[in-house]
Amino acid sequence: MKMTFNPSVMATLVENNWGWFLNQKVAIENYCESVSDGDSRRSYSCKEELFAMSRPHIITQHHRGTPAALQTGLETVAMGTSGSHDMEKAKEEEPKDRKSRKRKRKRTSDLNTGEAAAMEYHKQVRTKLVQAHTAFLSLGRASGLFQEIPADVVPVGKPFLDWGPGNSLADLCGLARLMEDKRPLAVSQGTPSEESRDIFNRLVLVDSDQPIVKCLLGSRYLLPPRSSFLLSDVTRMEPLVQGGLKYHLIVLDPPWENKSVKRGKKYESLSPWQLFQLPIPSLAAPGCLVVTWVTNRQQHMRFVRESLYPHWSVEPVAEWHWLKVTRAGEPVFPMDSPHKKPYETIMLGRFKDQSEDPMEMSLPRHKVICSVPCVIHSRKPQLDGQSVS
Repeated sequence: MKMTFNPSVMATLVENNWGWFLNQKVAIENYCESVSDGDSRRSYSCKEELFAMSRPHIITQHHRGTPAALQTGLETVAMGTSGSHDMEKAKEEEPKDRKSRKRKRKRTSDLNTGEAAAMEYHKQVRTKLVQAHTAFLSLGRASGLFQEIPADVVPVGKPFLDWGPGNSLADLCGLARLMEDKRPLAVSQGTPSEESRDIFNRLVLVDSDQPIVKCLLGSRYLLPPRSSFLLSDVTRMEPLVQGGLKYHLIVLDPPWENKSVKRGKKYESLSPWQLFQLPIPSLAAPGCLVVTWVTNRQQHMRFVRESLYPHWSVEPVAEWHWLKVTRAGEPVFPMDSPHKKPYETIMLGRFKDQSEDPMEMSLPRHKVICSVPCVIHSRKPQLDGQSVS
């Protein structure tokens, strides 16, 4: 078991047999310590509000002033009876006008196939997540990592989240399917801004040993040292393949299809057919670790495990979980909530190239990555050597 008490320099704050407790803010800032910005060097830090997750999204009666509930964060809401008496008592004590506003129809039908599969999977991983959370909470309290949040703390509002360029670059990538592919572009601090504008449908290489700041389409962006990127539509990956680079780690966070995405129309999702077309075998080095973020829908997990990975010649080797907690260490949703869970699944696999037999490090079948999430939607924690080893 390892612990570190200097959160100003380490992204991994607690490491034990269950996994890691990460500081996502520090993990980002590790890349921003000495940034070349024009003729000077600066250090950048994230705004504190980005990680101001002060309380759960759903506050149950158990969480109001009950230390034992915070210790587990796991009162049974829908999958058992261990809290049903307290929940019923809380309902009786609610004001009548509030009860009338919140009254919902009771479900009379049985679970459908997908819901039953999700419940069974939750039962399988629940114990490990509970034990990991309890261990992290104990160590975090002892080291002062978790903070008791005053009741009058106001959560971050939408105006703050709308600050900055947002998804403006990503939104323009849809136009890339109408553009021609271009030769690679090397970018350094001295690259003229007018040349940096033409960045779509081409492999952009950062030719600098230090992070640099570049102005792209009217907004300033921080680019990591010796990195490369492709701004394009998912159907136009040829510039990345033609770049000739082979990767030992590939992390995917697909926009999975689901009903809420279709209703909200906030972003486009990818169909299974589109995921099949991703050129992972052309980009993966022998033994490459392929990591895919998956929603808790069993349909998506089975697709990755039984169809997508075999199609890419990737062998599934492990399933890890990201447990999201507040700054007080409380799960952001009740563990047994029937609607949303406080964890997400990470599926890991190895690319198998028959031409070579590389030396591969074995991976544990299950680990838990615990952290306070960014308040911006769907921002995942760092999965690199500085955070997880």
